[in-house]
Amino acid sequence: MDTQIVELAKHQADVCRIFGSASRILIIWALAEHEMTVSDLAAAIGASPQNTSQHLRILKSKGIVTSQQTGNSKYYALDSKQMRQACIFFYARCPKLLFSKTTNEMEVHHMSTIDLTAIQAAKVVDARGSACPGPLLEAKKGIGAVKVGEVLEIWSGDPRTKEDIPKWSQKIGHEFLGVLVADGYDRIFIKRLK
Repeated sequence: MDTQIVELAKHQADVCRIFGSASRILIIWALAEHEMTVSDLAAAIGASPQNTSQHLRILKSKGIVTSQQTGNSKYYALDSKQMRQACIFFYARCPKLLFSKTTNEMEVHHMSTIDLTAIQAAKVVDARGSACPGPLLEAKKGIGAVKVGEVLEIWSGDPRTKEDIPKWSQKIGHEFLGVLVADGYDRIFIKRLK
């Protein structure tokens, strides 16, 4: 076989190994939203700063993330605009894995791929003019206005809302359906389950 093809296959396998870690995938998804420090990333993915730093070193060595020192803080970002756009598209469209505690174990619920553009929300909450925690508070009010089985759509310009709403939905027992990136804001979908 051609040595160039073999080298290309080795390189592709090396890159694929990077994505063999859930923590690294979560880091990439978080950085698709905006640049973050190690401590911000650790909090976002639920890992220690030391563990997060190890994953960032691997991602940086493979050219997936970059870092920039600003004052006393080092900020990490995806290395290219194309990588950021690919991650945002994947984050918005891929099947999501949701975790919920049952007795002493973690149970994984796989949501079917949902066409978010086809969802007809029972209520839309426009929280584009407020910053964190405003959109979350609006979502808490809005969910009471929809019936069980119906969908609440939240519009938010604050990038942290994409982190807050899924966590809140899981904690309360509603189904986070996903996020669509609109022009300058996010459309976040939740199905009321109880």
